[in-house]
Amino acid sequence: MFNYLTQPEIKNESREMLKLALPAVISQVAQMSMGAIDTIMAGNLSTKALAAISVGSNMLFPLLVFSMGLFMSLNPLVAQANGAQRFNKLGEYLRQGLYLALIATIPTILIVSQLETLMIMIGVQESIIPVVVNYLKALTWGILPLYLFLVLRSVNEGLFSTKAIMFITISAIPFNVFFNYVLMYGYFGFPELGAVGLGYATSIVWSLLFIVLLLYTLLTKKYAHLTFFTHFHKPDLKVFKEILQIGIPLSLTIGLEVLMFGAVGLFIGRYSVEIIAAHQIATNFSGLVFMVPLGLSIAVTARVGHAAGRKSPHDIKRAAYLGLLFAIIFMLIAMLVTISIPTRLVNIYSSELNVVNIAVKLFYMAALFMLCDGIQVAASGALRGMK
Repeated sequence: MFNYLTQPEIKNESREMLKLALPAVISQVAQMSMGAIDTIMAGNLSTKALAAISVGSNMLFPLLVFSMGLFMSLNPLVAQANGAQRFNKLGEYLRQGLYLALIATIPTILIVSQLETLMIMIGVQESIIPVVVNYLKALTWGILPLYLFLVLRSVNEGLFSTKAIMFITISAIPFNVFFNYVLMYGYFGFPELGAVGLGYATSIVWSLLFIVLLLYTLLTKKYAHLTFFTHFHKPDLKVFKEILQIGIPLSLTIGLEVLMFGAVGLFIGRYSVEIIAAHQIATNFSGLVFMVPLGLSIAVTARVGHAAGRKSPHDIKRAAYLGLLFAIIFMLIAMLVTISIPTRLVNIYSSELNVVNIAVKLFYMAALFMLCDGIQVAASGALRGMK
């Protein structure tokens, strides 16, 4: 490893990787910050609203991540095809990915419609179940646009267009805040929906993200030589198989990891609203920190995939090792910050004393796994790049 980190090419590789990684990181943080904004606004509305958002998120997010893993496989496929200059394959991957998004939406919505039964079985606080159910119903309107957006995002990431995704994602944040306020408090003639309004606002923002990224993909001059939608293409089982061969293991890997955290969040739903709220704050913050190595891993996947398409083992190793090094450095800094000022960080979300006291203890626990989490996601990004 260290032989590759001391070679002269390291400066150029660092520059190229950071050029991809910084926009990808900002995109991931911006997208996650919308969840953080929802959490903060729900916390300011009431502890009960925050608890409901927590339970709803812990039920829906694992389902979304299972599907997200399928779409993330498009990044290395597109990067390798681009590196090998097989441009005809790029359109195939995009078209079949969109079909896959349509298919994945159906079981996701069906499962979400049955989650009330699961909450009752687990013993979630009865007082918040109606709010959670309506919040999840509001979010189902945005599942298809979200999946279509994730397909487009993975394809664009594989084509090194992380900067465009960054600008699109950041531009969605003020819309998220605006629709949250309008639908939570009932401005401009809309009904006052409380925590449920956050679900509808999120669905609207997911739809906007898809529409804007689709327009960019179709209209940018950068892709003028690519034939994404020249004519109708029916589903192709051969390309589906190629996507799923990478996507299913990836989906299971990240999906089961998130499901573990989601299951903990659900069982915590049996406790007081203060404990549920504190857990949501700690989960949201650690998730926000995790977006940095996750964004970095997207750049690692693209760089490793492009090198693999060129059949350059030397470049593959250098990109992989650099990604690991950057992830380690950031997560060490994040651990120190989390341990140093936990109360200040928690106060951003809530000022209720009981919630703050519990959340601070959880922040110390979250700091323990940050380094390992950063290393594993960077390493996974390198492995994805090699399919």
